[in-house]
Amino acid sequence: MLRVFCACFGLALALLVAGGSVAQTQDAQPPPAQAAPQPPVPVRVVDPTAVRVLDTPLAVRVVEPPKTDAQFDAERRERADRAALYDQLLIFAALLVAVVAFLAIAFAMQAYYQGLALRALRRSAQLGERNSVAVQRAFVYIDALDWGVAGANVRISPIWTNSGATPTRRMRISTNWKASHTELAADFDVNYVRPTENLFLGPNSKAEIGTIYIPMRDIQAAIEERLYLYVWGRATYEDMFEGSKPHFFNFCQRLEVTGEAPNNIDVRFAQFGLSNGSDEDSLLPDENER
Repeated sequence: MLRVFCACFGLALALLVAGGSVAQTQDAQPPPAQAAPQPPVPVRVVDPTAVRVLDTPLAVRVVEPPKTDAQFDAERRERADRAALYDQLLIFAALLVAVVAFLAIAFAMQAYYQGLALRALRRSAQLGERNSVAVQRAFVYIDALDWGVAGANVRISPIWTNSGATPTRRMRISTNWKASHTELAADFDVNYVRPTENLFLGPNSKAEIGTIYIPMRDIQAAIEERLYLYVWGRATYEDMFEGSKPHFFNFCQRLEVTGEAPNNIDVRFAQFGLSNGSDEDSLLPDENER
């Protein structure tokens, strides 16, 4: 027992001495030096197109056997038949285009001449209707200018006539006169200061309305050629036909006076200026708009 104890104690002491020597040895050794940095390893980029593939399949070319003469003849006949068919189709298409063009031209010419015929027919119908209306409608004009001595004046009375086959509607008469020391211009300003007078004229009838009185002293001055005397008038009216425009008639006369006033005078009338005519043939450019 004692021997076992001594052996264990000796073994423990030996281990203790050995551990202390090892610790001193580790403390005496210097720290290991830091390793130097290594340069980076270059990366090599491999071009995929430069990679050579060894397993590429080989191209195989199929060699057809040479054609026989019969096959060549058949192909030539087929090409000839196809060319002939193409030519026939081209000719047929050209003929079709020509026929369509001819029909289009014929249709256009027919439509043009039919339009001319219809226009001429319409114009003829309108002209016939217009002539019929012109013959039957009321047409008013001055048949004459009646005059006479009335005391210290000279009376001038327009005689209005309706030569149509129908009466007038809403007829209005306006008259006036003027004494001038000089002759008036042909386009002088025609004005009316007297109120209008209403008149009804039946078919083919006459009426005296719109009488003017000129003092005898002006008549004497006209005889001595110191004055120029003018009378004028206007009639506006409608006819009996629906849709027709109002009508008018203008007159303007210059008095030519001779003799001796007051009882031995002679008065004549002469048309003067542009204010003579109807709504259809008036020379005034703006008469149809009044």
